Amino acid sequence: MRLIETHIEVINVEKSLALYQKLIPHRNCLRWADGNVGALVLEDGSAFGIWKKGHRGIHDGQGGNHVHFAFQIKLEDYTNYKNKILDAGLTPLEYEWDTGYKSVYFFDYDGHQGEFITADWIALNNL
Repeated sequence: MRLIETHIEVINVEKSLALYQKLIPHRNCLRWADGNVGALVLEDGSAFGIWKKGHRGIHDGQGGNHVHFAFQIKLEDYTNYKNKILDAGLTPLEYEWDTGYKSVYFFDYDGHQGEFITADWIALNNL
């Protein structure tokens, strides 16, 4: 089993799609015809969805109003991701774990907290 998609709610779908296209490597950027939903299709085939606040999906589902999400990165790519955050006009917030892993966090336009982390959950026993 793998997580195949997650969705956040935003005020401006196009503005947020443009931001995340700068931050997250992806294969494709999809847009729904009504303009209420977009999604980045990531390299592994999963999707990072961006929904307009208040939009309801199948069975009245909705994206998260305030979400924390993290993407695993290689240690050698850490500075690159920190710079992507800076280049996007956001503030990188760094953290080093007791285990030696590093994280760089950011808050997007809608208050969602993203993270790029050099850790792997499989390798973690305790934090």
